[in-house]
Amino acid sequence: MRTIARTAADIGVRIGLEPVHTSIKGDWTLVSTVPETLDLLAEVDEPNLGVVFDTWHLWDTPDVLKRAHIYARQFVGVHINDRCEPTRSWKDRVLPGDGVIDLPTIFGALDAGGYDGWYDMEIFSDDGSFGDHYPDSLWKLPPVEVVRRGRAGFLLAWAASRRSTTTLPSGPAWQSGTGLWHPAKLAQALRVT
Repeated sequence: MRTIARTAADIGVRIGLEPVHTSIKGDWTLVSTVPETLDLLAEVDEPNLGVVFDTWHLWDTPDVLKRAHIYARQFVGVHINDRCEPTRSWKDRVLPGDGVIDLPTIFGALDAGGYDGWYDMEIFSDDGSFGDHYPDSLWKLPPVEVVRRGRAGFLLAWAASRRSTTTLPSGPAWQSGTGLWHPAKLAQALRVT
C-alpha cells in the first residue's frame, strides 16, 4: 500500500481503501469496518490514503451513522447502491431507493460530518459475467436507463435527507450522464437555495 500511495502521490492522486461487507470479508479483504480501515491506513501512514464509503458494504455495520458522521472528512468517495432482501450475493445490488438501506439517513450523517466529495453509483447486478445469471439483472437494461433510474433514486434519497435539517447546504451534485454526484452542485439541480 505504501508503494501504491507514494506512486499515486507523485502524480497528485488520492487512493481510497474500501472496507468490504463482513459476509464476504474472508474472500476479499482484511477490513470490513471504517475503524479497521482507518487503523490499517494509520499503520501505512501515507497522507494521500483515505476510505471509500460504500453504502452496500457498510450499511449494517455497528454504529454506521456515528462513524459516517465522525469520519466523513476522511472519506475520499462514496459508492451509492442499495441492498435487496433477500440478497443473492455481493453482485446482487439494486438502484438507490429500491432496497432496504436507509440512504437518506446515511447521506444526512455524511453531510453533517462534513463530507464534500464525490458520490458515485456502483451497481453489481450479475448477468452471468461473474458466474451468476440473475434474470432481473440491471446489467441487461440499457445503461442510460440504469443511470436515469439511479439518478432519480439518488435525488429522492438526497432530498429526503434534507427534510430533517434546518438549513439546506449545497448537497451532492449530479453530473449528467456520468453516474457521479458532487456536493457543490446538487443544490442547483434540486433548485435549493
